[in-house]
Amino acid sequence: MNKNAVLAVDIENLDMEIAAHVAQRFVLKEIYLVDAKISRDPLIVSPETLSLEHKCYTDSPTTSDAEKHIFLCNFRVAAYDGQEPSKLIMKIEASFCTSYVEKSQPDPLIPDDDGSAETLLAYVEHFMTINPISHAWPYWREFVQSMSARMGFPALTVPLLEIVPKKAATQKAKSQPVKKKSTRQKKVNA
Repeated sequence: MNKNAVLAVDIENLDMEIAAHVAQRFVLKEIYLVDAKISRDPLIVSPETLSLEHKCYTDSPTTSDAEKHIFLCNFRVAAYDGQEPSKLIMKIEASFCTSYVEKSQPDPLIPDDDGSAETLLAYVEHFMTINPISHAWPYWREFVQSMSARMGFPALTVPLLEIVPKKAATQKAKSQPVKKKSTRQKKVNA
């Protein structure tokens, strides 16, 4: 069973060679946390199994400088009781900012003529959907692991990110319940 998180994107009609060159045209400049919110019910004892719900999406903040390529990557994980799926145990949300600089040298494999401007724009939009999320994902994984431990739960491990075509995406929003190890020490009779 594949336990990766799936980012479903529309890539069926893209020329992957041109897409690779567009991705190389934009260089990651920086990633930083801009917002976070965590919550848990203080009266709930950590259950044996948790059902996790992951969500992610990107936004482009408005900027007056058209040359800046800045994206907010918004992430959320909600943990529900495996025995009572409607019972929210904890929620972690965070937004990371990713910024890119465009190489000044044009790529000879990317046509710059007027007829392909719309095609090039489609490739750039596609790149800007995938790359910010995939670049910020490791930061998100570390954040969830750290915050869940600080919230008194065993450290949650966010799965690796897998980018798949929309048609192939069959994973549901809620994953299967996962067994977790308790951080509490068991009382041993001597």
